[in-house]
This record gives sequence, C-alpha cells and structure tokens, in this order.
Amino acid sequence: MTLKEARFFKGLTQWDIAIKTGISQPTLSLIERGYVTPKEQEKKKIARALNCKVTDIFPEAARA
Repeated sequence: MTLKEARFFKGLTQWDIAIKTGISQPTLSLIERGYVTPKEQEKKKIARALNCKVTDIFPEAARA
C-alpha cells in the first residue's frame, strides 16, 4: 500500500497529515509522488498519524 492509498482509506488529506506530523504539506506531496525520500523519523511520524506500521506504507524500510 502506498502512502497516498493509506491516507485515502483513512479519509485524511495531506493537510491533515501535515498537522499531525509537523511535516509540511508540500513535502508530503513530494514524498507521495516519489520525488523525496523521507527520513526515518518522518516515516515513523507518518505511520503513527495513519495508525499503521512504517513497512505498510514504506516497503523499502523492511529491506533496510
């Protein structure tokens, strides 16, 4: 599942995630579109905001 899919299924906007995580909405947009790779701490914040595991939305984290 991608970040965008997870956010959609939770009924949240990028702005909602931005408020919950402190990560700017433009940065979240870039992360969703694959232009920016989030730092580990950012991945954890996003997963926490979506109430899921980091590896659910960032599968490459499982390989690291």
